[in-house]
Amino acid sequence: MSKLKVFLGVAAPVAVVSIITACGGGGSSSSTAARSVSAADVTSNYVDIAYAMYSDSLSTAESLQTAVTALLATPTEDNLELARAAYKAARVPYQQSEILRWDTDITLGSNTGDAGIESVDEWEGQVNAWPLAEGLIDYVDGGDGNNIISGVETIDSAYLMAQNGVDDNDANVATGVHAIEFLLWGQDLNDTEAGSGERPATDYDTGAGCTNGNCDRRAQYLEVATELLVSDLTNMVAEWSPAAVSTDGTLAYNFVNHDDAIAYIAGSMKVMADDELAGARMGSALELGDTEEEHDCFSDLSHVAIYNNFQGIKNAFYGTYSSANGDSTISGASFGTLLKQTDSNTYSTIDAAFTSIEAKMAAIQTLGETADPILKFDQIIGLGEGNEHYDNANAASLELVELGIELDLARQALALAELNTGGGGDGD
Repeated sequence: MSKLKVFLGVAAPVAVVSIITACGGGGSSSSTAARSVSAADVTSNYVDIAYAMYSDSLSTAESLQTAVTALLATPTEDNLELARAAYKAARVPYQQSEILRWDTDITLGSNTGDAGIESVDEWEGQVNAWPLAEGLIDYVDGGDGNNIISGVETIDSAYLMAQNGVDDNDANVATGVHAIEFLLWGQDLNDTEAGSGERPATDYDTGAGCTNGNCDRRAQYLEVATELLVSDLTNMVAEWSPAAVSTDGTLAYNFVNHDDAIAYIAGSMKVMADDELAGARMGSALELGDTEEEHDCFSDLSHVAIYNNFQGIKNAFYGTYSSANGDSTISGASFGTLLKQTDSNTYSTIDAAFTSIEAKMAAIQTLGETADPILKFDQIIGLGEGNEHYDNANAASLELVELGIELDLARQALALAELNTGGGGDGD
C-alpha cells in the first residue's frame, strides 16, 4: 500500500528548559511548576501516550470481535447494529493514534526487527489502508461478481494478507478496519444524500435466510478480518509497552533513543495537520464536492475520523491523552512545553489555532452525532460554498494548513531538523 513517508535528518539537541507550564488539551493551562523539562521527559510521556492509545485500540477491537462473534452466531439487525456500534467505538482511540504513523526513519542501526515491527507506517498498511476497492471483497453495485467472497479459496489470514495490493493495485485492500467497515455496512449509494451503507444482517445468515449469496464465506471473512485486526494491535501494544522501552529493537526503544525523536513529533503533527486532514481527508472532498474522496464512506463516520485525528495532533502538542473509557488521563511534558519556554509567541499562536480549529471540528462532530437533523460529512460535502456548515468545515481545513505552517515555525524555534515528506496522504 502506498503510504505517506517521512525521512528525518539529524536534529540539533534540544536544550533542557526550566519554569515550564504544563498544558492540557485544548490549550488550557492546568498548572505551573518551577522545574526542568528535558527532551527525554517529552519522549517518555509520548511513549506513555502511545502505549495508552494502542492499548485502548486493542481493547475496543476485542469488544468489536465479541460483537462480531455474536452477530455471526445470531445474524439479527439488533446484533448487526451492536457490531457497528463496537466498530465506531474502536475507531476513536485508533484514529488518535495515527499521529504515530510517520516513524519511517525512527530506527537505530541495531534494530533487526526483533519484535517483528520496524515501523508503524509499514505495519499500518495492513490495519488501516485506504482507498479500498470494495469490489475485491464482495458484491457491489454494477460489479462483475468476481470477488473473494464469491471465490473458492480458503479464507484465512494468510490468504487475505496476500490479497493486499494484488495486481499491483494499492486500492486492492483485503484486511483492516475499512474491510471490516465494508463488511458491516456495505456500499453507501446515497452520494450526498442522507444514509450510509445498508447491508442486511441476513447477509450473514448461513441458513435458508441468506441474502446475496455466499453467506458462509462472508461470515468467515468477517471473522478472520476481525481476528487479524486484534492480532495486529496486540503486536503493536507490545512495541510500546513499559518493557519495550528498554528492549533493543522495539519501536519504543528506537524512539526514546533516537536523536530525532522531537523532530519526529514536530513533523508528525505538521503532516497530519496539512497533508492528511487539510488535504486528503477534508480539503479534497470539499474542493471537489466528491464523496468518493471521503474515507469513512461505508459507515458515514468521517466526522468521527477527522475529529479524532485532530485530537491526535493535540495529544502530541499538549502531552495529554484521555482513555477511551474516560477513567484516566495522561498529562505530562510535551512538545508544547519545550516550545513555550523557547518561543512563547509561537506557542501562543499555535495554542490559539488549536482552540479555533477545535471549535470548528466539534461543530462537525456535533452535526454528525446529535444535531437535529443529523448531518454527516458526506452531506456537508454536497452543500457547497455559502452554506454555514460547508463554510465551517472548509474554514477548519484552511486553518489546519496555517497550523502546519506554525508547527514548522515551532520546529525552527527548537532548532530541529526539517522533515522531507513525500506521498499522497492516502492512509486513513
